[in-house]
Parts: sequence; C-alpha cells; structure tokens
Amino acid sequence: MNINEIEKQIMNFMSVNDVPGISVSLVHNNEIAYQNGFGYRDVLNKKPVTPKTVWPIASITKSFTAVSALQLVEQDKLDLYKPIKEYLPYFSVSDKYASESINSDLCLKHASGLGRTGHQDRYREENFNSLIIRPQPNREHNIYSTRKSLVENLYTAKLQSNPGQFFSYCNEGYATVGHLIEVLSDTKLEDYFNKNIFMNLDMHQTYTNFDAWRNEDDRTYLYSNQNNSPFYTGIDHEHFSVLELSQDYQTFLSAGGISTTANDLSLYQIQTMNFKDSKLNLHSESLNKIQNVNMPFGNSGWGYGYGYWISYADDMKVIKHSGGLPGVSTFSIMIPSEKSGVVVLVNKNEVKSGNLAEIILNIMRGKVFRENLNDPLAFNIDDKFSSENLLAEYLGKYEFRQGISE
Repeated sequence: MNINEIEKQIMNFMSVNDVPGISVSLVHNNEIAYQNGFGYRDVLNKKPVTPKTVWPIASITKSFTAVSALQLVEQDKLDLYKPIKEYLPYFSVSDKYASESINSDLCLKHASGLGRTGHQDRYREENFNSLIIRPQPNREHNIYSTRKSLVENLYTAKLQSNPGQFFSYCNEGYATVGHLIEVLSDTKLEDYFNKNIFMNLDMHQTYTNFDAWRNEDDRTYLYSNQNNSPFYTGIDHEHFSVLELSQDYQTFLSAGGISTTANDLSLYQIQTMNFKDSKLNLHSESLNKIQNVNMPFGNSGWGYGYGYWISYADDMKVIKHSGGLPGVSTFSIMIPSEKSGVVVLVNKNEVKSGNLAEIILNIMRGKVFRENLNDPLAFNIDDKFSSENLLAEYLGKYEFRQGISE
C-alpha cells in the first residue's frame, strides 16, 4: 500500500475543494491498516483532526438501522414483509391502500412510494431555530418530539408512486423502521444501538445524539464556504462559515443521527464484511440480505440494498453510502470479497467525499474506479432509457416542497 501516494491525494483533494479537515481510516484484509487526520477540526484555534475526532455521519447511520432490523428478524420478532400497520396501528399515509401495504422491506430499500415528504425538513429547521434562539434545552418548538409522534403524523404524506414501484429516497421511512425497532424490542432505539452494536464492536466514541458530539473535546466544527445557509450560526472561522445542527435530532436518529469517528467506523466495516462470526450477531444470510440489491436500478445490476448503495467494479460487489448534513460530507465504501474498505469524513458540506474514497481504493488495490467524476459510470443502461422519445415523456411541471418547477 503506497501511503505516500494516498496522503498526496488527500492533500490535493483538500486543496482543490478548500476543505478544512478530513479524517481517514483504511481497512485491508479485515484489519485497520492505516488511519490519519488532516487539517483542522477547529480552524480558529488550529486544533488538528485525528482518526478519533467525532463527526456526525448523517446517512451512513442507515445501515445501523438495517442491521438492527435484521437482528429482530433473526429473533422472529420482525417480518420484513408484514405491513407496518399490523405492528403500529397508528401508522398511515394519505393513501389507504399504501397505509395497509407499506412494510419494513419497502422502507429499508426506499421503495415505499413516499419519497421526500417534507416532515424531516420542517423538523430539522424548527429544531435548529430552537437551538439558536433558545440555547437551553427546549421542547416547545419540537413538532415531532418522539419517533411515535412522527409516525402518527405521516397520515399527511402523499405518495409519489405506488409502494414497490420505484426507488425514491425517504428518511421518514427509516425513521418509521427505527420506531418499529424500539417497539418490537421494548428498548429505546438509542439503548438498542448501544447494547446490540456499539458495545459489541468496542465503538467507544459512537453516539446517538448530537449533544454527545458537541460535548466531545476531540470533535469537529462544521463548515461551509457560504454564509447564506439556514444553519449558519453567524460565526466565522477565518474564511469558513460555522454551521450548526438541530438541537435534537432523535426523531430521525435511525435515518442519520449517529456521530462517530473514522476509527469506530472501520471497526464497523470489519464486522460488516465478516460472514463467519460477525460481532453484529447476524448470520451470513442476513448480512448478504443487507448487502444485496433489493431495489434494482433498471437492468444495470446496480441498486440499493438495506442502508447501502450496491454497485460493481471489475465484477466485484461494492457496498457504500454517503452522508450529508450542514457542514458534513461523509463516505463509507467496502469491497467485501477483498475485505477492504475506506472511511472518509469531511467537515464541510457538499464535498464529493466518495470520489476521494474511490481514489484511495484505487491506490490500495489497483485501479477499478473512475478518478474523474466527469467520466461515465461503468454500468449497463437499458436501450429504452436512451431514447429521446422516452425522455420527452417526462417533460412537464413537477411539484416540490418549495413550489412548482418546470
């Protein structure tokens, strides 16, 4: 492994993307082979990033929720294909048929038909305002103060498509599964994650709430090059704007609320690729279920598993997920057949951290990924999708939360 070349590429990536700090950890042969921090976690006070700097990892959290769900499946407490409403009678969406047919499988593979319902946006923005305007813990403006209250309010959610018809990324679906996990296990989700995943893997710097991240001495600040974000604190560290997250993100914990380190994520990667005696307490069939294409993207061979994007490089399965929150760009990628993985944590928003992760993997094991984001992805596309006539069918007006787009 050419460490000098890896570090050269990291420094170049930081320079090109004007990144304050990066934490990186590499797994090779199912062991941590290298980890390091680059730049600053606190630009103002010149505090360096380390492999044990704590980061909110955003949607990388989703695979933890999938692992927890499959643990309950193995305990015969959860049937992935049983309608959620049979477990949670108060679950419903605006469509009666969908209310009675949406199940955990559909939610975990983003095929519930709901897509982006707007509940998360409102929750995140109002709770952020509570943090800035009322610095003390305050529930007054928390519109969904519990996971149950969110599920009870999904009755307003409109369908984008019929359940199972299309892939449409939905954090509300993952929040619902998170609530289902705590109901079926009779354990708060925070405690479930700690007891059944973090403790088993010695993930001692992994947390289920943002206050724990804020209280860590070795934790990163969150940065942006723009001060027009709704999450801007009004504070600048040199030319970077300091952003903040919601005071309370527990309702969406299962969709993106875990904070951890590059080191701890590598420990998690190792057990994710351990199909013999994983400390995740899952049989190989369950690990494969999480890492297989459960929602295919056409005939490309690519798709979404449970909490992972699934792709192929030189006929090798690649599992990965990005994470994005204000001031955060994270990425976890693994090649299970080679027992190798890369974790990249960046303390600036809207940075293509996955591109750096793939460049590092190219150096680790020989080139299999594109190095230029402008190069085409290496997957097959059905001929019908290249038809201009087909694309013309999608011209028109689309309704978004912010309004109509044409």
